[in-house]
Amino acid sequence: MVASAQSSVTYSGGGTVVSTKEGVITDLRQSINGREVPLEQMEQKVISKSGNTTVTEQTVRHYGPNGQVVLTERIVTESTAGANGDSTVKATTYRSDVSGNMAQAERKTVETHKSGSTTVTETQVEKPSVNGSFDVAEKRTLNSQTLADGKKEDETVYLRDANGRLYTAQRSATEEKKKGNETVSNTAVYEAGVNGDLSLARQKVAKTTVKPDGSSVEETELFGRASDGRARESSAGPQLTEKRVVETQKASDGSVVKRESVQLPSANDPGRLTAPRTVSETVCRGECGKP
Repeated sequence: MVASAQSSVTYSGGGTVVSTKEGVITDLRQSINGREVPLEQMEQKVISKSGNTTVTEQTVRHYGPNGQVVLTERIVTESTAGANGDSTVKATTYRSDVSGNMAQAERKTVETHKSGSTTVTETQVEKPSVNGSFDVAEKRTLNSQTLADGKKEDETVYLRDANGRLYTAQRSATEEKKKGNETVSNTAVYEAGVNGDLSLARQKVAKTTVKPDGSSVEETELFGRASDGRARESSAGPQLTEKRVVETQKASDGSVVKRESVQLPSANDPGRLTAPRTVSETVCRGECGKP
């Protein structure tokens, strides 16, 4: 018997993610008695392929603290490639109940149309209603434009209200620019208020710097509505709520080490951030890709 090639990622907080070439990914965590038990396992395989259409099946098993399966999800996806980069993807999700029986839980259709440097992606999600039929629960329209020095994206999300009507619930705008070894991304998210008008709810600014040795540093600032209990003007914009720094380096033994630190607003002075605190460190061995 030939052992299957695999890669693994080890977390500083405990746990290992093992990935095999057969498409099985297992997330292992320590149980209360100290032995490793699966937390989640994902398996993906190709069911059929004919012409421009490919059907795949992804099975996700969620485990309890003693290693028993508590929930299973099966996602069957049919992908059809069209001309000029167009495509249609239809995915049906089946989910198990307490008795282990599988039933349809969601249907998703994603249609992508490309014209020059612009790509339009339409997504429709259907879920079971109280009478058992499938109704449209969510729609998304994403417009992407490729630029000489980056890209622009604009996405609008429509949700179904209590009366069965779709309303504009959220809009996000992203602008990404690349200059030299630096990439800066700015995403603003607008959400509907009680009167239905969209207003700026949160923002994410990320800067990624790739060094000559292949290592990288990603600095992310998150802005959102203040949650410190202090009264603010309704016109006040989002406040800085978090800063994260992810450093990725390749070690001398070939493994890839990723360290993540976070800074949060000070409890005594919300206008200032605390000192950086390391929240995770992962070590990947095997097929980790470029750091």
